[in-house]
Amino acid sequence: MRRMVLNFWVLLLTVCLWAQQSFVNNTERVAIQRAKNLIVSSFDRSLPNVSLEFFLKYEGGGAPIKWDVNDCDQTGSPAQDQEHGSPACVEADFEFEGQTAVTILVSVGTFKRGPSAVPALISVTITENGTSRSVRHLSDLPVELHRPAPRFPRDLPVLVGASSVPKSPEER
Repeated sequence: MRRMVLNFWVLLLTVCLWAQQSFVNNTERVAIQRAKNLIVSSFDRSLPNVSLEFFLKYEGGGAPIKWDVNDCDQTGSPAQDQEHGSPACVEADFEFEGQTAVTILVSVGTFKRGPSAVPALISVTITENGTSRSVRHLSDLPVELHRPAPRFPRDLPVLVGASSVPKSPEER
């Protein structure tokens, strides 16, 4: 009898954990799908009426996009998080031409209350050679991705007739 009760509890615990995991995965899937289907012109009127997923695939040159749900990378007060629920964001990450990482963060609601009526663009970040920079508007992303790398003085061509050794005051 004891063994039967123990097996029942193990089975019940397994079913509960599976159901909870299924609920979490379903909630995340819904949030990600909602973010993918957002029309980018709702963030920036100068952009076309296309989905965020289409826009990022197009601008990223077809690079695979990793979609994830997180807490918006915010460190809010625990009291406020308990009252309103911690914010829920969908993060889209992709690499552009293998050297530039792009991260887009979109607020889709809270974990406690669920999806909000109006999703908001939180940030657009480009990381290149270990340096991150924020892009103010989503419409600036194409320009920033296709901007040529900055040239440093050591990268500039040497002018013909220019000496690489500076002249002393007597030689001038």
